[in-house]
Amino acid sequence: MDFEFSRGMAALAGIIPLTIVYLLKPRPKQIILPSLLFVRRVSHNVLDSRRRLSTKITDPLFFLQVLALVLISAALAGPLIEEPAGVSEKVIIILDSSASMSAADRISEAKTIAMESLGRQNTIVAAESLPVVLAKALDAASAKEVIEGMGAGNTRGDVPQAILGVLEDRVNKNGKVLVISDFEHWEGKAPETYIRVANARNLELEFRQVGEKAANFAIVDGYLTDRNDGTYEYTCTIKNFDNKSAEIELQLESRSELFSLRKVNNSVSLAGFGTRQLTFSNIRQGTSTLKILNEDALPCDNIAYISIPEVKERKVLVLTDLDPAINKSALITAISLIPGTIVEVDHELSDKFPADFTKYDTIFINCKDEPLPVRTVLKLVSYAKGGKVLVVIGNGCLFNSSAMRGLSPVLPVDINPVKEGAGEGREGGSGGNGGRGGSGGRGESQTVEASGSGREIFEDVSFDEVYLRKFLEVSPREGAAVLVEAEGVGPLVSTRNINNGTVVYVGLSDITENEAWNNFHTLPTYPVFWAELLKYSWGIGDIRDTNIKTGRYLTFDHPVRVKTPAETINSRFVYYNLCGLYELNRQTIAVNLYDSLESNTFTGNRLELAGENEEIQKQELSIKSPYRPRKYLVYALLLLLILENIIMFRRRVI
Repeated sequence: MDFEFSRGMAALAGIIPLTIVYLLKPRPKQIILPSLLFVRRVSHNVLDSRRRLSTKITDPLFFLQVLALVLISAALAGPLIEEPAGVSEKVIIILDSSASMSAADRISEAKTIAMESLGRQNTIVAAESLPVVLAKALDAASAKEVIEGMGAGNTRGDVPQAILGVLEDRVNKNGKVLVISDFEHWEGKAPETYIRVANARNLELEFRQVGEKAANFAIVDGYLTDRNDGTYEYTCTIKNFDNKSAEIELQLESRSELFSLRKVNNSVSLAGFGTRQLTFSNIRQGTSTLKILNEDALPCDNIAYISIPEVKERKVLVLTDLDPAINKSALITAISLIPGTIVEVDHELSDKFPADFTKYDTIFINCKDEPLPVRTVLKLVSYAKGGKVLVVIGNGCLFNSSAMRGLSPVLPVDINPVKEGAGEGREGGSGGNGGRGGSGGRGESQTVEASGSGREIFEDVSFDEVYLRKFLEVSPREGAAVLVEAEGVGPLVSTRNINNGTVVYVGLSDITENEAWNNFHTLPTYPVFWAELLKYSWGIGDIRDTNIKTGRYLTFDHPVRVKTPAETINSRFVYYNLCGLYELNRQTIAVNLYDSLESNTFTGNRLELAGENEEIQKQELSIKSPYRPRKYLVYALLLLLILENIIMFRRRVI
């Protein structure tokens, strides 16, 4: 027999001293003697009786006390007795929230089953592409509210992953796991393979299947091809999930700031369970939608969303005090190389700031010695907050001038005085160290590298050969994203969203000749750096990044404003669980289901609990518990104590 605390049986050792006491205990004896010999004979016999070891114990108190010791030992040890599990107090409900559950009344049927199966403590898990724990250890009333608020998402489901997570959580021991799903599709092993695993861990695993066959038409795949003339081709696959043929009506609608609204209608005939691939030409920049107009079981796979970044002409204004006759600006040269970019330069920096400055998509501030007028600074702050892009180059004037400090409210960094760097690198130095030595003698080098989301943005930019002679010591502000940083220096490129606008700080000055702060402007990747940074700031991305499938997620190192198809939030995490258009980082991202397995709502018996036609019987689970035997042992011990007190009372011992 198993015990909860087997060391409690050590209390049985108390029987040994109890036995010795009773064996040596003197017994009263009746003696008939003449009165003259009374004292002498009694003394002699009594002494003899105390010295004699008894051969047996007949006192009933001894046996009662031995039995009491046995009961105390057993109660301390706690024998484990198997009992039927019965109705579990812990209920863990795994509810499938994948796209197929939005067909017909599947999700409502699943919610009804879940609410009827609640226990005393309830854990609710939504099984999407990622298992999401919605609640833990809730009472039935609170759990019911959580279930009522649940709905089906637009991702594929991963029921086995949710089951595995529940089985591995020790908190769920001796509980009941109820899985409610249509079992259309899942990742990994089949759900029924976890039945024996659950039984081995003394968990009851039960499956409830919902949903009937339902006809569905779906766009199950789609991709874009660049025609190299400013337009794209969209190729998609339409599938009929029904055993009857159907005429599918389609409508393509394109929207853009550059072009007028465009609609194209088409139709295609599909046989039962038939598939057809279609190509639509002349897809313009902007957003487009392809819709199946027929009514069916699953709405989310009837629309394919398309997002092509709009490459329009950008106007850029550079405010600088660098004399073009003396100091040729590498910055102006680099941004002038970006296709579709018109660059204007203002060297005057007077109060005559352009009245129509809002016509510029981006304004650069690149002042070495001469600060901007206070009135201009205030206008630039308003410009940044109005939804434009303001780029500030980190020169000494940015810290030394009180007027320039007016930019502080919108900058992504706090600025400190100019510091001397490690100097230029040794000839032929390795890229990873960024060089050493310099104007003030040889010193330790700084490693310049991309960080955070900058690793993806500047994937084609090398910072290996960059050295720093001078720099502004800065620290990032709350909500700012650091894209490039230097070891021991801090952020060199940082961005921050202000209202609808973006402010970018670049601590890599392009001052040349003997006064150069760094060598970045002399490297071949300098123009690439500015092209990638401005494309990121303008929200121009690759079509592979703006057209994705549901189920993906992204994390950020700072809160990002995200507009989803359902709401607008500020978060460090975005989960693409809905079909539609998302807006973040000035990009419009099209998210689609594109999953033929999840769109198939016409299957029948989806869950094979039999494996290979061999039924897996539901095992009657049991719980090993010490509480019931311990309770009866305590009751018996109390009864013995009562009997012992009765005997001792009759003997007038008490």
